[in-house]
Amino acid sequence: MRGRSRSAGFTIIELMITLAVLAIILTIGIPSFRTLIENNRVTSQANTLLSAVNLARTEAIKRGTEVTLLAEAGGFANGYCVTVGNYANCGAAEAGNDVIRSFEEPGALILRDGGLTNVSFDGRGFRSAPGAGVNVQIEFQPLSCTLGDQRLRQLNVARAGRASVTQGNCT
Repeated sequence: MRGRSRSAGFTIIELMITLAVLAIILTIGIPSFRTLIENNRVTSQANTLLSAVNLARTEAIKRGTEVTLLAEAGGFANGYCVTVGNYANCGAAEAGNDVIRSFEEPGALILRDGGLTNVSFDGRGFRSAPGAGVNVQIEFQPLSCTLGDQRLRQLNVARAGRASVTQGNCT
């Protein structure tokens, strides 16, 4: 008995259907993956600044002296450092060997600090600068954020020294 043997493999039709399904999945998935990456970047940078604020406050309490979270020249978007004392910029603090830790610029996102250049804590952990009448708010949002999207993160530092990050609508 002779029979036809069928070779193993894919037909051209099966291959075309597989490629079409893959193209549809990628078309739907890539934009949402980009949004996920942007959201993670914003959250990560807001949490990094939050940890810098907490480091400054903790060091102030530990050392019993003023410790400052200081923006680089041009604002927090250009980087920041935690220093013992209060300097005009991170470079001056480095020259005085008083930098506890430096942080790189946040990167591809929008950061609004409202002209804020530093946040200082006294030896008890209370915010000593800026003064009582100034709200410390720094906002982070992705470059592609549209009005009303809940992708904004806002860092707030209370007068008592407590810091928190909240979520809000893009502006």
